[in-house]
Amino acid sequence: MPRARVVGKFIYLRPLEREDINDEYLNWMNDPVTIPYILGARFPVSLGDLEQYYDETRKSRDSVMFAVCDKETGVHIGNARLSHIDWINRTAVYGRLIGRAEHRRHGYGTDTLIQLLRYGFHQLGMNRLWAPVLALNEASLRSNDKVGMKREGVLREYAFVNGKFWDAVVFSMLRPEFDEMYGGPEKWDDASK
Repeated sequence: MPRARVVGKFIYLRPLEREDINDEYLNWMNDPVTIPYILGARFPVSLGDLEQYYDETRKSRDSVMFAVCDKETGVHIGNARLSHIDWINRTAVYGRLIGRAEHRRHGYGTDTLIQLLRYGFHQLGMNRLWAPVLALNEASLRSNDKVGMKREGVLREYAFVNGKFWDAVVFSMLRPEFDEMYGGPEKWDDASK
């Protein structure tokens, strides 16, 4: 698991590298199946757009981006990130995308979220991690519930997707809640078992 920062049951998170910006990643960002769920992907995305996004994210101190890799094969299957990091209030917004269709709905997204939370709480010292999830994204709603995220409320008619306005459910977790469910840093060695 080269450059692995966090290891889970099915995946590991490693830094996103320039060589990860390729045709497969470009296809994920233009996939009509995933586009409705990605709030920032309303317009066609080019390879140049992805390279610019990578450069901006890499230089940013309020965002961290990971490649999500299959633990067995090492294949890059998606991305995960923490953004809008507020270093004073210790909050950040999380996001994840399992780009490879064959890895969706098999626990990879759930494992990715747990490991991303673990990194945010135990490595970055965050106290609250949160995200809006569109109500039409049933798989993400289930995954967030499964991880133990708290539903804080609803942002009414938050996004315009496929000719209709959709609500977004706001999910969050606090570090003490995470530690109670998944253990503190001393449990890291056991996380991948």
